[in-house]
Amino acid sequence: MPGQESFGARVRRLRRERGWSQQELSLRTGISTPHISSLERGKRNPSLDYARRLAEALGVPITALIEAMPMTIPKMYKSTDELPPVLQNFILNEASTPYLYAAHRMSYLPREDAEFLTLLIELLVERRHTDFGRSAQPKKPM
Repeated sequence: MPGQESFGARVRRLRRERGWSQQELSLRTGISTPHISSLERGKRNPSLDYARRLAEALGVPITALIEAMPMTIPKMYKSTDELPPVLQNFILNEASTPYLYAAHRMSYLPREDAEFLTLLIELLVERRHTDFGRSAQPKKPM
């Protein structure tokens, strides 16, 4: 039954229905043949971009493929007491409210977008720490 297919099994079935080899699907999507093989065998999970490319090439809505993607349920804490003290203090600080809302909104983003934003935040924090270590003198024009 299609509703119980894994992402990879669904891609394989749709590819075969069209009479395509993995190489043909690779040419139509720009995704390497070994990567398609890994996706079909369930050895890899697709990025949202790859799922979009596959759906477009196969002529199906992306939801037809994404519905088959495995969903992981995050660990839920029973109380804030289970969190490290630094996070407990942050959560209880009224000034943290906009950041908590931002983190909540990020939780709805695709994994790759959330990872990108996390990296961007880390880079900004690192730059800020580096800037604090320098003197506050203005840069000389070139």
